[in-house]
Amino acid sequence: MERNPHPTESPRIHALRATPMPDGRRVVVELELAPSPQPPELELILYNERGEEVHSMAVMGVMDFHPTYVLHLRQPDPGARYRVEARLLGKDALLDRQQVEVIIPEPITVQDDATLRRILSEARTIAVVGLSADPERPSHQVASYLQRQGYRIIPVNPTIQEVLGEPSYPDLLSVPEPVDVVDIFRPARYVPEIVEQAIAKGAKVIWMQLGVIHFEAAQRAREAGLLVVMDRCMKIEHQRLLRSGG
Repeated sequence: MERNPHPTESPRIHALRATPMPDGRRVVVELELAPSPQPPELELILYNERGEEVHSMAVMGVMDFHPTYVLHLRQPDPGARYRVEARLLGKDALLDRQQVEVIIPEPITVQDDATLRRILSEARTIAVVGLSADPERPSHQVASYLQRQGYRIIPVNPTIQEVLGEPSYPDLLSVPEPVDVVDIFRPARYVPEIVEQAIAKGAKVIWMQLGVIHFEAAQRAREAGLLVVMDRCMKIEHQRLLRSGG
């Protein structure tokens, strides 16, 4: 009987890496998996120093040999050692398991509710970069909400002349008055330039809206003495912290 010169390898984890993100609340997990005829199921578990499970993720039928996933920490503990465990599962069996440790860094962005509440309570003037005149756009909805809460909203958008009853400026440096918070609704590639203008303008806070993430720009702003909030919605946080969700 002729033998198969290339025996099928069962699912295995060849390598497991875990990298903490500078915001202190995300861990990027990368795996290298052996090719297999049946895509395995994957389970990722993040444990804190006390061995408590703080996040888990289940992935059905992993097709990629080099998948990448993100685990989130709701209450990170900077400086602490966390443990990531990856398990490959068959129908009724554990096929492979590996673990790796990761140390969570001090975050470069604001994570605690006390500081977020202070920012929202003390801010008076908010420059909204990328504010749209379209009422259906998230930037318009957030800015309109904040305006109704008593904040002074300054639109920054070179493509419009006015929105929400306020004149729009082409960039931050054209704004003729002091700014407390720069709320960014622009793609991440534009954030470094906006941060430099915010620093020159003397702003106190950089606030990157949900989905806007730029760690290098955040670090630059922090080094210049600004507080940085990233990947959060100002409307949601205001409702959660100052209006108890109302």
